[in-house]
Formats: sequence, structure tokens, C-alpha cells
Amino acid sequence: MRDDWLTGVLSRGTGTPTDLPWRPRGRAEAAEADREVREGLLQRVVGDVVVAGDVPLDTALRARALALLVPAGSVVLADAAAWVHLGPPLTSPREVRVAGTRLPDVGSPAPLRVSFSRVRPAVDELHEVAGLTLTGPARTLLDVAAAQPHRAAWLRERMLAAGLLVEGDVRAASDRARGRGGVRTARRALGLPRAPGPAALSPSSVATP
Repeated sequence: MRDDWLTGVLSRGTGTPTDLPWRPRGRAEAAEADREVREGLLQRVVGDVVVAGDVPLDTALRARALALLVPAGSVVLADAAAWVHLGPPLTSPREVRVAGTRLPDVGSPAPLRVSFSRVRPAVDELHEVAGLTLTGPARTLLDVAAAQPHRAAWLRERMLAAGLLVEGDVRAASDRARGRGGVRTARRALGLPRAPGPAALSPSSVATP
């Protein structure tokens, strides 16, 4: 009976593969999913999203899982973006910060908190992973460093070790962020120099004949 239930919910919809994340619907299904998580048949990815217990939680799967919990068209920022890119040793987020064109609506009760930022990253700072739009590793690191400078060096080391970025990427992200709130804190936390200002005019270039 339980095996039949598990097969049914994992393949719900029109031929949904069993290796894709999904959200339980209703109290009974959520309670049954909780039991299956405890027994190892399912594993929790983020929020109330689960997937079969033997599926590797790679970058694409983390992105698919988070996409079920954020508004369509939004951009995932900061900690949640870092979790999608890196995975362990980061734990799944309980709060997701997003940028977009409207206030997020994830329904009630929400499985995790969604906060909204009006600062939308530039197009060249965005990545798309399995249908989820999020900031690239360098911009993500800078955002985390701005809000949580004590975590900056730790996160940079792990991103570098995972091959997600090189130091030049971080410097370029810092230069693009010139004038944005928190960027000075991020630069100090990451040991980056100030971004170059506008080129100064020499006296000869402004002298009148």
C-alpha cells in the first residue's frame, strides 16, 4: 500500500520522472512525505520540497526544487543563490531573497520566507540553471559579503575550491557594483581594492587656447 502511494506521488502529473523534486499537497500527503523522509525513501531538498531518497542533490536539482517555491520571473539572490551554486557544506535556506518586477506571492502558508529586493542585477550577472534565474557566483559572493561580511572569506574559499569562480571574477563584480549599498563592506570583507573612479581630466585637456 505504501509502495503504491510512493509510486503514485513520485510520478504524479503526466509522466513526471521519479527523479524530479515535488511538493506534497494537503496535510495527509505532507504527513506521509514526512514519514517517508524519516525512513529514507524520500529526502527533503528545501522548504517542503522532497525528492526520491537515492537521487543526488546536484546543482540542477537544487535549482528545480527552489523554483517550486519562488515567484515566476524572479531572480534568486545572496544566500539562496549560493546554496544552489555550491550545495554542501551550505544548508538549504529558510529564507530566499529575490528580485523581480512585483511583490512575490508564494501562497499561504509559505514553506519558507521570501523577501523582495528592488535592485535587479544586470543581465550579465545572471545565470539560468534548470529554469531558475539566479545571480552568478561572483555577484552572489559579493551580495553575501555585503550583508554578512563575517562569512565572506569562508564562502569565497569554498567557491574557489569548487571551481565556481576565479579571483578576477570577484574583482570584476566589485567594479560593477560601484555605488551600490553595502559594496564597501563587501570589498573590505573580501580584501578588494576600491573600484576605479571616472578618469580625471588633466589640466592640459581643459585649458583654453
